[in-house]
Amino acid sequence: MIHRKTISAAIAAALIMAAPMVQAMEAEEITAVVGARVLTAAGLEIDNGVILIKEGKIAAVGAAGDISVPAGARIIAGAGLVVTPGLIDSHSHLGLGPSGGVTEDNETSDPITPQLRIIDSIHPEGVGPDQHQFRNALAEGVTTVAARPGSSNVIGGQSAVLKLRGGTVDDMILRFPSDMKMALGRKGYYASKGVMPTTKMGAVFLARKALVEAEEYGKAQDRRKKAGTADSKDVPARDLKKEALLKVIRREIPVHIHVNSADDIMTAARLSDEFGFLRLSLGHAVDAYKVAGELARRGIIVVVGPQMITYDDQGRLVNLAGYLKDKGVQVDIMTDADVVQQAFLRCQAGVAVKYGMLPQDALRSITINPARTLGLEDRIGSIEPGKDADLAFFDGDPFDPASQVVMVFIDGRAVYEAEKEPK
Repeated sequence: MIHRKTISAAIAAALIMAAPMVQAMEAEEITAVVGARVLTAAGLEIDNGVILIKEGKIAAVGAAGDISVPAGARIIAGAGLVVTPGLIDSHSHLGLGPSGGVTEDNETSDPITPQLRIIDSIHPEGVGPDQHQFRNALAEGVTTVAARPGSSNVIGGQSAVLKLRGGTVDDMILRFPSDMKMALGRKGYYASKGVMPTTKMGAVFLARKALVEAEEYGKAQDRRKKAGTADSKDVPARDLKKEALLKVIRREIPVHIHVNSADDIMTAARLSDEFGFLRLSLGHAVDAYKVAGELARRGIIVVVGPQMITYDDQGRLVNLAGYLKDKGVQVDIMTDADVVQQAFLRCQAGVAVKYGMLPQDALRSITINPARTLGLEDRIGSIEPGKDADLAFFDGDPFDPASQVVMVFIDGRAVYEAEKEPK
């Protein structure tokens, strides 16, 4: 069980100052969660908490003695429950197949496909009881996922951040494009076709070549704008590949790279150094513990999973998430759904806890950390005033496999209630 932390004087003062504002709200606009144990993922854990929700946002959160609930507010009795931020999976393939026996996240006709958009492959229909993948994720407290292209391509395409509500991809999009997905050390598919890349050198060359070409494309665009005429001889023909990668070059979107070995991890770091990536996160990165100091120094994020433990060269067990966190690396935990079903995100984090990661850190690895990785920490990932009211309600410790999710909110509205689900 996660231990309660002491409320700092500054936080307590802020909560007390918020009380008059809360009292002034129209009662019919307020939903109040009262009496639950609240794990905010923002450094504050409250045994007898109050969360006030207005217009889909967190209006206030604090101890019962510090927050006044307006008369007439809709009350959710939270006694005996544990409330966390909605869980976030920062590496997922949810809803991406198979469709007619074909997985929809790998376009293997070309190793360089930055122009592809993952939103065009997601099967969103029936985000409800008849779409079990999405429903099962909600039933385990997952409210947001980063949907990514697969890893058969050196540059696979543009990822998206989705909230698991609504009936279409457009309803679900929280951010698109959220980053550019790449993969290193995965040369086997194209080697079997006898085309580059047949080596790791070839894969990195193709990535660098594509990025340089996008950079030159952008310079040509800039010269055109400076000339101020569409008749300029320097007008580049529209190129969707280069347009997509220009977002990386111009630091408009970050990069996420599938890697495993230590040498590929350092190659990814060199690419980031060379092209000045806005932010670099690494998926899987099983050997990251070997270069943890370099990752921490460079501020590179590691998204661990579905393999949560490994063994070093001496046969000693390494808890990947816990080890990296202790070395100063930001760690997210993910399922890589459908490798591990999306519903098991908290179980993945529970494995890290079993092997020594602090529960507080494990919770952050599936809430506020991925929110930061995705550049959405101002919206999601913790229970703080002003943020989206995305909440998961558990009947016990979230990392106890026997605990059940009883309710899930997205944007302040119940999108899952266990007692109303078909038996």
